[in-house]
Amino acid sequence: MFTYKIVLVGNFGVGKTSLIKRFVENSFSEEYLSTIGVSISKKTIDNATIMIWDIEGHTEFKPIFKQYLLGSKGFIIVADLLREETIDAIKNHIELCHNVVKDAPICIALNKSDMPHKLDEHNLQAIKSLSPTIIEVVKTSAKSGDAVENIFFKLNQKITSQL
Repeated sequence: MFTYKIVLVGNFGVGKTSLIKRFVENSFSEEYLSTIGVSISKKTIDNATIMIWDIEGHTEFKPIFKQYLLGSKGFIIVADLLREETIDAIKNHIELCHNVVKDAPICIALNKSDMPHKLDEHNLQAIKSLSPTIIEVVKTSAKSGDAVENIFFKLNQKITSQL
């Protein structure tokens, strides 16, 4: 059994905690609870135990933030399909992750796909082209569960194949 760490990164309120709850507990709550600092969950899939770090959305400016990223084998960068500024921030999140863990695989979760949004296939390709380490760009919904397992399984597959 292999144990490793992944970190979910993204702006405040994009649904990082909700994606983790959907993946780990198969649950969703409409109630919003902001993560303060870091929260760690774990889930075993295939032959690996994933330690999932959920980092608060406003930590980019705190010196300790980079410490949260150290030792990660991969990242899920989460953006909110309904808030363009969170999609625009993806590039900065990629740079931040790679400054700490060079060449780690990244999945992009464009969350809240259950709501009407304007992002099309062209936009998805533009996001994927931001870094060669992006292995997947997926529209997800923590509420409905759409593509949530997929993004974690794809990242797990990439990480475990590199061992």
